[in-house]
Amino acid sequence: MAGNTEAVLLMTHFLGGGIIDQYHRLAAEAGRGRDVVLLYNRGDDPKPGRFIPPAVAAFPFDADDVRGLGFPAKGRRPSAWDVELFALLFAARHPRYQRWWVVEYDVDFTGRWSALFDAFADDGADLLATTLHRHPVNPGWPNWKTVRAPEGRPPPETMVRGFLPCYRMTRRAADALQAAYLAGWRGHYEATVPTILDRSGLVIEDIGGDGEFVAEGNRNRFYTNNPAVDSLAPGSFVFRPVRAAPGGESGLLWHPVKPPSLANGWATGRRATLSRWLRSTLRTPKGWTA
Repeated sequence: MAGNTEAVLLMTHFLGGGIIDQYHRLAAEAGRGRDVVLLYNRGDDPKPGRFIPPAVAAFPFDADDVRGLGFPAKGRRPSAWDVELFALLFAARHPRYQRWWVVEYDVDFTGRWSALFDAFADDGADLLATTLHRHPVNPGWPNWKTVRAPEGRPPPETMVRGFLPCYRMTRRAADALQAAYLAGWRGHYEATVPTILDRSGLVIEDIGGDGEFVAEGNRNRFYTNNPAVDSLAPGSFVFRPVRAAPGGESGLLWHPVKPPSLANGWATGRRATLSRWLRSTLRTPKGWTA
């Protein structure tokens, strides 16, 4: 692994339900020059303390570590709005990586993962993501209203949303986000991340789909969906509905894919969400162990 400057982070908040198998598949298929790391939110695991095999390169962290980034208004009480901070924490601890893919545990790709990663190996975009679109495409999306810059709410025409269960970011993008969050930006990460980077003059690019940020040749190449509605359905890469298995079309990203074995490893519902929040806010602080 020494010398590689690109990582693939498999992000999960539990270790059961085939997560280790997913890691091994990514490690086998990521392609040369990429390190695969399990980005493990142990503080949100309903069954913490599971054994991580020695063959798995893991980066465990919890809410205390996220708060340690020191952002005044973002991540002080980590929530679903702050998921991008997990990868920023990894990047801060591992400065040799110049870019990294993030793949959430319920993302699947019907092909060899290197086919996706290699397609953008020479692409210099600071953010590669899905479903990048400006405010007018879906002005009713409820999370626009969470975004605040230091001077207040940004004008709607300056805001961009992305759907980020799978994305790639550069060190330059991470530096821009860190500066913005230190200055007081806050809000849902699907809007703060692309909005900040776009306003900073960095390059944001859609890896597929059919919007303004898609490069010619990639239209609907790696996924399909409908950004004009909150669910993003119909399509292969959506917010809802949940699938038990990926679709049959090859070469596409699919989300959310939660087979019974995976779903059984993670409690869902309002009561489970409250329980996890209480654990993360009331437990005794831990030291850094990654």
